[in-house]
Amino acid sequence: MKTPAIEPLTDGEERIMQMLWSLGEGTVNDILAVIPEPKPKYTTVATFIKILENKGYVAHRSEGKSYVFTPLVSREEVAGRQMQSMLRTYFNGSFAQMVTFFSKHENISMKEMDEILSVMQQIRKKR
Repeated sequence: MKTPAIEPLTDGEERIMQMLWSLGEGTVNDILAVIPEPKPKYTTVATFIKILENKGYVAHRSEGKSYVFTPLVSREEVAGRQMQSMLRTYFNGSFAQMVTFFSKHENISMKEMDEILSVMQQIRKKR
């Protein structure tokens, strides 16, 4: 998937993208089918899809009378951008400050801490 220089997602756009990523591709009705209650109107989902297409997150192809929408940007790419933005905005670019914050404010299990340390050690070995 390409990495276009595009503006961030709004909450509503992100919700639609989450559904589309989980489907892989789909029509507006397919997306509506996987959205939990309370479901938005068809026109609301269609509007978000059009915005996402204009922003470069989604493309479509015709299949009969319907459009099938496909993500152009992966969940990982969007998550990476948002995490980088959060890191810059709230933690002065310091990963250590961010980890410290979450360690103090979230209930991180010992297993999760071990996993984080293991990943950090693997990265250190590669460098």
